[in-house]
Amino acid sequence: MPKNRILILLIVCASLASCYNPFTNPFGIFGGGDDDGDRPSLLPNRVVDPTAKLSLAVGGVLGGRDELVILDSNGDPRDFSGVTLECAADVDIVQILPRPGFATTAEGSGVRIVPIDPGIAAITCAAAGEDLGLAYEVTVPPQLLIQILIAEARGVLAEGATIDEETESVTLDSESPTANALGSVVRNRIWFTNSYDDTDLFGVDEEDYDLDPPVSYYDAVIMAEGQFAPTDPGDPNYAIFIDAERRIFMEGEGVTAYDQAVITAAGIFNGDIEDNTTGAFAFYTPDLA
Repeated sequence: MPKNRILILLIVCASLASCYNPFTNPFGIFGGGDDDGDRPSLLPNRVVDPTAKLSLAVGGVLGGRDELVILDSNGDPRDFSGVTLECAADVDIVQILPRPGFATTAEGSGVRIVPIDPGIAAITCAAAGEDLGLAYEVTVPPQLLIQILIAEARGVLAEGATIDEETESVTLDSESPTANALGSVVRNRIWFTNSYDDTDLFGVDEEDYDLDPPVSYYDAVIMAEGQFAPTDPGDPNYAIFIDAERRIFMEGEGVTAYDQAVITAAGIFNGDIEDNTTGAFAFYTPDLA
């Protein structure tokens, strides 16, 4: 999708209840619903006061960003010579391994975290059997959310990403207003679906939607028939949507867009990124011709 068209998309998303085909808001001015229905919340459980936060992806991340290094008071890797260091997750959505190049977690002063499934995990560590009193939060957003952000707006994500000049990689604090808007549209659809207890609002399959919330909420909303164009095999952006299943399949600006999408998707999924669309549940990209 051309970059200038995505910029117009962002303006519309932030100011109107416009949408894909487009249509108007059938619910009034975003009123009448609540988030206290029978379904589990769209927001996952969080780690309280984490020592640090990591944003990872089942499809992979930039090398090194899947590593957790325990630091001392000087900000250097803590020395665990002569003692065992063990780290564990509170849920089985990640695999914990020694850091690359180190035989043990103690030698590497930390671990490598390999995502297996989307969700949020708390990582805690113990040295010589004694809890270090640290808790790290790992957010693994739904891979489909990463994929749809890239397929809808990869040019803008790549162009607007903040790049570290030394490493030539997307910085961990990089923000994309367009990606935030697209992600918010998906999340807002979940809110409406839950608030009105109606999976027909956006054509989602109810069984798929309730399969494993909140991850299944995102998957079902994104893959609902006729909603997000890149999910259609006949769409020109379908190929990039499929390639974004894995970072290793990306190249050129697609790599930059992927790394930005991981950061944005994590913030949308865990709630750190606020809605910048004033409640929009859809978007409309006008034909500039």
